[in-house]
Amino acid sequence: MLPQITKMQKYLYKANATALRGSIRKPYFQELGDHLAISTYAGSSGHTVATNQKFALFDEIQYDSARTEIIAGEQNGVFTTSLTAQVFGLRIAKLLRADEVTCRLQSVFDSRSYPQSCLPRISPAGSIIRNLQIDDERLQVALPPAFSATGEVTDEFFRGERDRDETLQPGAIPEPFYIKNFGTIFYAEWTWVHPQERHQQHLTMLRLALGSDTGAAVCVGLGCSDGIGWPPTTG
Repeated sequence: MLPQITKMQKYLYKANATALRGSIRKPYFQELGDHLAISTYAGSSGHTVATNQKFALFDEIQYDSARTEIIAGEQNGVFTTSLTAQVFGLRIAKLLRADEVTCRLQSVFDSRSYPQSCLPRISPAGSIIRNLQIDDERLQVALPPAFSATGEVTDEFFRGERDRDETLQPGAIPEPFYIKNFGTIFYAEWTWVHPQERHQQHLTMLRLALGSDTGAAVCVGLGCSDGIGWPPTTG
């Protein structure tokens, strides 16, 4: 008979963040690479920051600055992982502008809940798209309520007091914008990586599927987060 699990041996931090990725398909082909891609290493705690300034690929894709950061650590038996992926002053194909695209995911696991549960709660609070414009016309971006949740609400969520609040869980993805002769703009794609397991979340703040004169596939502000108490249990 296998021994009963009663004590957590360690916590595995798991998170990754990327400021921008994609490729141009037309009028030429160019991979954009993974800008400022960072992650937690070997499931360990730590603090990683990456920055880049003044990126410009002709007039097709430009930004003033970009930043990614992951902070993972423990205090009084509570394990937290916070990731940020940001792009400021984004400009694409002389038509699209965004002052700021920020992806944030914070996970919190209280070791006192082990072994009943070994999985964290994750919140996207603080994620934002600021001043998204097409040809100087501002688009009305309607982000899910969880993105603007107050500190009080997120504190209650992390304490397990809002587990039945569906507005604080992934699933409701806003309708994209279709722009004639430009392409489709998807945003706030906040999802479970595997919907039946519901422990790992992925967030893409801005995804562009462009055609017409500039053919490109571009994602801006990407993050993925989970984590697990070890050894894992069924919770």
